[in-house]
Amino acid sequence: MAGDLEDFLKRAAERRAQKQQQAGGGGGAARPKPRPRPEYTEARRERQVRQQVEEAIPVAEVVEEPVNPLAERRRKLAEAKKKAEEARARLAKQTAEIHDPQPADRGVISIAGGTPAEQLLDLLRRPGGLQQAFILREILERPQDRW
Repeated sequence: MAGDLEDFLKRAAERRAQKQQQAGGGGGAARPKPRPRPEYTEARRERQVRQQVEEAIPVAEVVEEPVNPLAERRRKLAEAKKKAEEARARLAKQTAEIHDPQPADRGVISIAGGTPAEQLLDLLRRPGGLQQAFILREILERPQDRW
């Protein structure tokens, strides 16, 4: 496109030179009068939006400070200790959930401990224990009339 524009400007300059030679005989002594400025502005020109030239955005450099190897090692060691402590806490919590001596909070039947009569009474004392007793009876004595 820039080449097209240059070609157009060259042709226009050549035409102007030819017109000057034809009009003035090639002497160049007579200069054309400058056009008088218009009294009013052009409406089309006023409505045109001027293009704003965007300035280049400066690019910032990333400056990295030299890392102290000893400080970096201490930081990593502290992070590892923190993660290990969190893992120990999770393991202790899971172990406590597995070996919980009071499963009554979760409504689970405990089989170990006491005679069957004591286990049945313990089952009936817990919340939801009566419901589990009925389910246990249904499992142990299958109803033949519903099959």
